[in-house]
Amino acid sequence: MVAEVNLYWIIYTHSYGSNINLPETKHALQTWRQDWTTLFEQPRSQFLQMGFHFAHLLAYGQSLRSPTKLQNSSAAIETIVIEMVHHSEIILNLAIETTDERTRHLTDHIYHIVTFSALTLCRLVHTYEGKLTAANHDVASLDNLVVRLVDWLRSIGLPCHAAHMLGGILAAQFHKLRPTYVRPELIGEIEMDSFNYESFTEDALLNPDLIGSEFFNIAMDMTPWPQWGSMSPFL
Repeated sequence: MVAEVNLYWIIYTHSYGSNINLPETKHALQTWRQDWTTLFEQPRSQFLQMGFHFAHLLAYGQSLRSPTKLQNSSAAIETIVIEMVHHSEIILNLAIETTDERTRHLTDHIYHIVTFSALTLCRLVHTYEGKLTAANHDVASLDNLVVRLVDWLRSIGLPCHAAHMLGGILAAQFHKLRPTYVRPELIGEIEMDSFNYESFTEDALLNPDLIGSEFFNIAMDMTPWPQWGSMSPFL
């Protein structure tokens, strides 16, 4: 818990607001990672790992929302986008691959982190699909990963569980941003196309008592993200 509090303090002090110093933030996170290396070697360290990647995702996201700081650098935008995809993928895979009988008893903030990451990934693919494809990213596999997470969320606990509502939020946003997606398999016991997306209005989705609208502003705000120009090699 001490490690997590320390991590969230770094997030608050380094990633809050638009004046983010990305190199300084990354250095602070790497220092934190080194200080708590032993915890990462313990069983059920996946939640600490999620927090670490979530902190990077927030930092990169804040940088992307401040295009003036990028000085119109296509290479910088490309690097940030690809890093955000990378961290989102890790978080989603950690959640899905470490499921056990205790998963339904996790605190809600874990589900919030996972859902936020999936929403961010949806928007990244929606905004940068052509460039990601040109950079040899398998966009179809990214879509499939988000759909798998919808399945995962809706499989946890009873229908009143927070994960079920978050699964509905994610399904609605995915349908909005990736309307041409087709998957013949079932998601849980419900076909993807059978979700009543129209019932997930924005006001209903952002129930401040359950989620907190501020938390999802970055992922769901439709303010345009900057585009990168001609492709440059990613190192």
